[in-house]
Amino acid sequence: MSYFGGLGAGKGWHTFNFIITPKEFESIFDKLKFEFVITNSRVEIDYKKTEKQFIFNNYEDFFNARIITENEVDRKEQLSFESKIRISITDDLSKIHFIDMRDRKGEISNDFKLVRPTEPVINISPFFLTYSKTIESLSVAYSNPEGTIGLELTYPKFVSFEDDGFKNLYDTHTFATYNLFNNLINNIKVISNKAKVQSSTKLFRPNFWISPEAKKVINQNHYIKTNNLNVI
Repeated sequence: MSYFGGLGAGKGWHTFNFIITPKEFESIFDKLKFEFVITNSRVEIDYKKTEKQFIFNNYEDFFNARIITENEVDRKEQLSFESKIRISITDDLSKIHFIDMRDRKGEISNDFKLVRPTEPVINISPFFLTYSKTIESLSVAYSNPEGTIGLELTYPKFVSFEDDGFKNLYDTHTFATYNLFNNLINNIKVISNKAKVQSSTKLFRPNFWISPEAKKVINQNHYIKTNNLNVI
């Protein structure tokens, strides 16, 4: 069984954007029941989950090499860092099922399989700043790889399931992973504050949270410096 989320008309995604240090990132998962899993691509035939420390280490690399770097990053190199922190989170591995993968001839692969969560998962991906000096605007609503600045948690508001032909909608508040999503957000809020970003002429309050520790180093970010912005 598989599900479909990200529906329109107000039934899209719960989202939360944040910037915290690698040590703080690991701390927000403390005492929570969770697992990291790949859900956005095929996986190797013996895959069961992604080790937690592997993701924590990847975020440290991403933070140091992409978020707080003063240098412009090659797009190919950037995609390499991003791919390592694009991951899903579940509260229970029993909700992660796998199915056979078939090649063009219809033969079952001996090397890879497909991932089919039976309940919604939380997704982690980068979020981006987009600054326009012309109209004095600052947004986190658009994809702008040059302005990669932090992480985004997403969780669908409603889902439909394959087993009933995707005909019915289910409110995701009823699933246990929604509680995990809220617990992660609450843990981030405990160690961070709503962001304020100052340009030469205007104070912005973009939709992301940042910890005091991350704030100490974030202004060396290439996009921040290039656009003469300052996170305060």
